Amino acid sequence: MSFLRAVPLAILAVVLTLSGPDAAQAARRVALLIGNAAYEATSRLNNPANDVELMKQSFENAGFDTVTTVHDLSRQDMVKTLRDFEDVASGAEVAIIYYSGHGMEMGGQNFLLPVDVALKSDKDVEDEAIPLGRVERSLAGATRLKLVILDACRNNPFEQSMTRSISTRAVSRGLARVEPEAADLLVAFASKAGTVALDGEGRNSPFATALSKYLTEPGVDVRIALGKVRDEVVSLTNREQEPFVYGSLGGAQIFLNIEEVNISVTTGENASPNTQSEAAADWQNIRDLADTDLIEAFLSKHGKDPVYKMLAEKKLKLLTEAATTQSAPDEIAWDALRQSTDAAALTRFVERYPDSRHRGEAETQIAALEPKRGASGEAISTQASRDCYLLAGEPQSMPGFAGVNFLKIDAARALTACAQAVNENPDDMMLVNLLGRAQDAARNHAEARLTYRKAADGGNLYALTNLGWYAVYGTDGPVDVEAGRAMFEQAAQAGNAFGQASLGWLYREGYGGIPQDHAEAARWYRAAAEQGNANAMATMGWFFREGLGVAKDQVQSLAWYRKAAEAGDTNAMSSLGWAYQHGLGTPQSYEEAKIWYEKGANAGDAYSMALLGWFYDAGNGVPQDYSEARKWYEQAANAGSAYAMGNLSRLYDYGLGVPVDAREAARWAAASIEGGDPAKLQELKTQPDNFTPDFRRAMQSLLKERGLYDGPVDGDFGASTQKAFDALANPIYTSLQLR
Repeated sequence: MSFLRAVPLAILAVVLTLSGPDAAQAARRVALLIGNAAYEATSRLNNPANDVELMKQSFENAGFDTVTTVHDLSRQDMVKTLRDFEDVASGAEVAIIYYSGHGMEMGGQNFLLPVDVALKSDKDVEDEAIPLGRVERSLAGATRLKLVILDACRNNPFEQSMTRSISTRAVSRGLARVEPEAADLLVAFASKAGTVALDGEGRNSPFATALSKYLTEPGVDVRIALGKVRDEVVSLTNREQEPFVYGSLGGAQIFLNIEEVNISVTTGENASPNTQSEAAADWQNIRDLADTDLIEAFLSKHGKDPVYKMLAEKKLKLLTEAATTQSAPDEIAWDALRQSTDAAALTRFVERYPDSRHRGEAETQIAALEPKRGASGEAISTQASRDCYLLAGEPQSMPGFAGVNFLKIDAARALTACAQAVNENPDDMMLVNLLGRAQDAARNHAEARLTYRKAADGGNLYALTNLGWYAVYGTDGPVDVEAGRAMFEQAAQAGNAFGQASLGWLYREGYGGIPQDHAEAARWYRAAAEQGNANAMATMGWFFREGLGVAKDQVQSLAWYRKAAEAGDTNAMSSLGWAYQHGLGTPQSYEEAKIWYEKGANAGDAYSMALLGWFYDAGNGVPQDYSEARKWYEQAANAGSAYAMGNLSRLYDYGLGVPVDAREAARWAAASIEGGDPAKLQELKTQPDNFTPDFRRAMQSLLKERGLYDGPVDGDFGASTQKAFDALANPIYTSLQLR
């Protein structure tokens, strides 16, 4: 089993948004901008007017439907303005209030100060100032995002002059921490609770400057944007000011700028050995849902990818057939998730079918997968942090937590959860690293590198190792394997299991000029395995099975595979099933093999699904049942197994469990080759008699339709057909042939 830490090749500006083309245009976004500067009882503020104008430009450039700006409001005018905006915000998808001026905290409650306040006594505060709760109420009618931005954390000019009537009415520096109770409400402070913000030396405050730069950046979720604002202000003020965000949102991404982002896809020369296409990544994130709208949106984007086009079309056909029997979509989706240990898939189910009778079961399964404690041992207290770990957690980064294989990260959901978690806990470097993982999975490599660097500089060794992989694969720059090895060694020597396993991988593969050394590889993998790293345990099972770097020992191999499988490694589950199937280190037991294949299948492992299909196909340990074999093969193919696609081709060719369909058989065979199954390619080229004459003619017709073959459709797999098979197997060669 290989060490899986894939770095995708494609550099993509945004992830797939599965909604209709007119959905964004129908969403109404409104903003109210208040700048209070000309205070009657104290000195004038320099920045609010400029800050409001700067934010006005940002929101208008982002295409907001309504942007209202007001200046120097008395209390009466401020109340009226908020009331009027309450009507404007009602029914809007996004509603924002930005306030620049004086604010204060008294007795744990926050107030904004109109320009006519006198505040001779603390008794006057509630009569002369505007409580933050009144501002929040003005946003109550918004449906997806309510955002209050307070550039109001300045020194309170009335703090010293006010008469104190009651000792409990304490007035402190800055604003008080808030815990918004309303749904979908965020409150962003220019500086975290109890601290003051700086006006800066230019026309605008550092906070407004950063907001104008990042908040409405196209294609950037609002939580990520606010995280960028925080980092910029911390940097601009030399850590004297740290913005903070309070509140939480749901899992869906929210963009303040809905302008179309130009997508730039480039394929570098430096391929990761464990890559995943964009279509494969997008398919992974919708294949478990029974939703025709999502499938049609996928086809609109990826209809030119023949493999995933076929998978999507078959899914649509299944859903259409199910509709005639009035099967509910959530029931169809739940059938594939009943025993699932895929947190992202279960999360998608809950989001898509919130009223399903299976929601409680799904939430119970999700809760069982949650990490109980953080990487440094503290309890994970916020929902965003739990979601971030569930959707992007480093495998085995804490005891009893399986984590998420990089290729299984649901980038869109992980981005929103981790951005929110980092906003809540900006000094938690593991969460910062997980945000980098989410950005990495979304192919936003420039952002991911910066995020990894921040976490690594903060002492997170997982982030340091992730940076090492960037150097090894040349993800967003030149390949520098030696630099990557140095980072791996630093993390490994410090005791990080991910760094140790990564270093072991370099020696095992002899990658990029590193001398291949199985003994050294086994030494580092063992170090990681002894710390509980499941992937390293599985690799130790492979070393003992193959006798590389260690003496060949099938009993030891089985023991390591079992440890890894019990720790949640899906590769180990299928390897353990394989060992029982073939009697490697144990008496042969199809029954035990089937148990482990089923566990792997429930964890989303395509290889386990395919081998379950083979059990029913061949009648190994179970009654031969081609219909059941087809079911498992289709699930495996849906999860990307080229081997399963090849076997489906044979079932359709010979009518095993399905009606004979040469055309369908040819499509599955082509998908198998395009998916990278060398056995099916070799069989087609060297054993054409294994296939029926109808299949051979259908295969030539398909190749002709693809523009790869211009010979006769006679079922003779001669030189021209062989050349077409090679082109089908090599997309780069294919593109050159078609020019």
